[in-house]
Amino acid sequence: MNGKGTFHLSLGVHAAGHATEYEQRLLVLGQWLSDTNDDGAASVTFPFELGFGLSKGFALGIYVEPGSYLDSSATESNAILLAGLQPRIYLVNNDRFAWMASVLLGVSALRIERSEALVSTDARYSGGNFGLSTGVAFGLGDLLALQFQLRYMTTNMPLRAYELNGASVDLSGYEATLRTRGLGAQLSLAFRF
Repeated sequence: MNGKGTFHLSLGVHAAGHATEYEQRLLVLGQWLSDTNDDGAASVTFPFELGFGLSKGFALGIYVEPGSYLDSSATESNAILLAGLQPRIYLVNNDRFAWMASVLLGVSALRIERSEALVSTDARYSGGNFGLSTGVAFGLGDLLALQFQLRYMTTNMPLRAYELNGASVDLSGYEATLRTRGLGAQLSLAFRF
């Protein structure tokens, strides 16, 4: 499935459940007051992965995953994007079957838009992500394979910008960070050449 000089390209769908922690900090009279809320969320992303075999047992790649993120209220319009580097080890590497393990290290961005009766908000978060993945690939021919992967992923995304009714809000005395950790499953169609 993998060898030195082999290119890998895969397209798929990834669904995950997440535990979330939302920390807010407000500067009042020179002191930071903080509040933390725990909740849950779900995401569906569409991974695009591109890799290159550096040896029979190792490939280095990149991933880009646009998708949707739904918190427990599931009422907001939102978009999430994950991207980064993906080193991959082939624990088993046969012609028609492979067992793989990967590390994902990159950046994440989340945009949450809310609209209520007289108020609309637009919050933008960005930060890092880290993940561990393992999965199998079944060869469907010389060029095509079906991949199934399980993944643990964490994100740490501070609030970078906030708009209220279309006007930018000054965040100099306010900070917020959304942290997530979750498990997901991915199904992909993979090409190698």
